[in-house]
Amino acid sequence: MRSSVLTTPVDLTHRHIRLSALSLVLISLLPSILAYGQSDHAGQVVVRVREQRTENPLAQASVQLVRFPDGILSEQFTGSDGGVQFSGISVGGYTIRATLQGFQPGEAHVDFRRGDSMVQTVDISLAHVEKDSPKAGYGSVSTRDLKIPDNAQKEFERGKRLLNDKKSPRDSIPALQRAIKLFPAYADAYFLLGTAHMQINEAPAAEASLRKAIAIDAHRTAPYYPLAMLLFSQRRFDDEQEILLAAKAQDTADWRWPFELARCDAQQAHWETALQYALEASKSASAPARVHLMLADIYANSDRPREAVAELELFAQLDPESSYMDRVREVLPVMRQRAASAPAQP
Repeated sequence: MRSSVLTTPVDLTHRHIRLSALSLVLISLLPSILAYGQSDHAGQVVVRVREQRTENPLAQASVQLVRFPDGILSEQFTGSDGGVQFSGISVGGYTIRATLQGFQPGEAHVDFRRGDSMVQTVDISLAHVEKDSPKAGYGSVSTRDLKIPDNAQKEFERGKRLLNDKKSPRDSIPALQRAIKLFPAYADAYFLLGTAHMQINEAPAAEASLRKAIAIDAHRTAPYYPLAMLLFSQRRFDDEQEILLAAKAQDTADWRWPFELARCDAQQAHWETALQYALEASKSASAPARVHLMLADIYANSDRPREAVAELELFAQLDPESSYMDRVREVLPVMRQRAASAPAQP
């Protein structure tokens, strides 16, 4: 019988220590598909997206709020002023990622720590893709290359407000469905529709909408990751791997696909493969410090406590104010004890 995620076949004298240590890691790193934890800090981020050369605001840019390791927490689209805002943000580090057809993607990082200002502002400037650039053909079938009818766009905006501003996913669904009926190639509407269905636990409808968004515009990676998380929650690991490898084909530099593949393999106790993916994710400059918690877990499950200790200590050095630090402090002495009693490596 295959062991659970939190245990692997080990000497029974080490089992209690292993469970205590791993209570830090996979429980933290494998959240529910919909639950990201309760907020202990109602912060707000105000984002403005501008054209790099002219500083003019960019409308209809996709702006994602990303928290590691949870993934994309929210996505909004800028209005005519180039702005969006995210509210109810808890303590921790976040990536703000902005994309728009015809422009190179841009991102910024924000940290909310206890005692920080409740509101932070972010400006992201996007540069035009050069005509001769390989990315110039990005999203050749994207809805951004097509004329979206005004009535479809109005329904989309109504659905977006209900989903993102009013926090009413169920009410947003009819508006998004009307937008799609008026413009069947509306990839952004399918993406938000899938997000709304996820938030009310309608998994089959969410999967269908996210897959449709990908089918319309395969180059845009935003729908891949919530779909991967949905498949992960259903333990459909082969399907999840297929989606993540497709995301890799679109953006090889993104840290999210190797991280999610590491999590997928770790769930199946494929520790060596998980390690390779986690190490690849850790090489990305945009990957937050918590990738080292994933590595610590994998090393602990692979009977490499010294490496696990090193990763936990590195995480503590990189993000000493993290909300995970209380648990890291609890686990480190246990892991150090395991490392001290472990046989020397050849």
